[in-house]
Amino acid sequence: MAKILKAIILPIAFFFGTCVILYLNPRADWNTIFWLLVLTAILGLAQYFLYKREEKKIQEAVNILIELLHSLEQQDEHLQLKDDIFGDLRDEICKSLVGQRQIRNEAIRARELLKRNMEDITHQIKTALTAVLLLLDLQKSDPEHSLEYQERMRQQVERLYEFCDLLLKLSSLDAGAVELNKTAFLAKELVLDAEMSLEYLMRQKEISLEVLGDDFTLTADRVWILQALINVIKNAVEVSPQGAKVTVLLHHNAIYQSIKVRDSGPGIPSQEQRKIFERFYKSNPRSSGFGIGLPLARSIVRQHGGEILVSSSGKGSELELRLYLQAGKENGLAVNNKP
Repeated sequence: MAKILKAIILPIAFFFGTCVILYLNPRADWNTIFWLLVLTAILGLAQYFLYKREEKKIQEAVNILIELLHSLEQQDEHLQLKDDIFGDLRDEICKSLVGQRQIRNEAIRARELLKRNMEDITHQIKTALTAVLLLLDLQKSDPEHSLEYQERMRQQVERLYEFCDLLLKLSSLDAGAVELNKTAFLAKELVLDAEMSLEYLMRQKEISLEVLGDDFTLTADRVWILQALINVIKNAVEVSPQGAKVTVLLHHNAIYQSIKVRDSGPGIPSQEQRKIFERFYKSNPRSSGFGIGLPLARSIVRQHGGEILVSSSGKGSELELRLYLQAGKENGLAVNNKP
């Protein structure tokens, strides 16, 4: 409406001004022509000053827009926006640039993460291969202990094979190339299978496993959920002291089913509770693990629409595999610190 008024106000003023001049001097003489010229000049000057005013406002809006672009480029979070003729354009530019900046930052983080992961993978592989080469040299120089060196080389090769297998599984989950074959099975049977898989490690550390809670039927991909549970229980066994006990608590209700694994370790500081799910992260750099087990477990549980919850105190930690009965719930990771 304001734009329409601005467009017709000068023609209307000229019309009424002409009517007044002709009313006061109806004769078509030089006096009438003079006042019409004066009226035309006045309205022309008025139009000129209005045009310059609009031009100044447009220039100010352009300057503000340029300043906004510089602010966005410098990632300034305190932007002063004004409602002017470029308001819609400014909003679209802001959305576009902010979106591009987020994409760029995500790409930079992904590149840094890929670089760090590749360094960790290379380190793990080179460590195992270096050990094998060293053992080969020792076997050649000390043939009397050849069988011992062969056994130790076999352990390194098995360790490398396990590492590659975990990486392949993790990559398959990341790429969405895993099709879950869900079946129904008992939770206690799953825990017993996980215990059998870790029997050698548990016997080495004299760790006992205690299962508490009522049994229930799980509906999931048994192979993948077993892999997740093995990784979580293995982590509990590794952090627990010699001769300790690992407790598995089964629980279910109308909303979710859970398997809690409680260890007797030193606990996880609050600042590290999220880091334990970062790939290749190890709270103890000297540990024999790869730092892949827990990230793989989380990916598997997420694939089933569940989450892993962490609870820790100075007397141990508890990791809960929680599978929701409602499809499509993906919460990722939750942390619950005990007082």
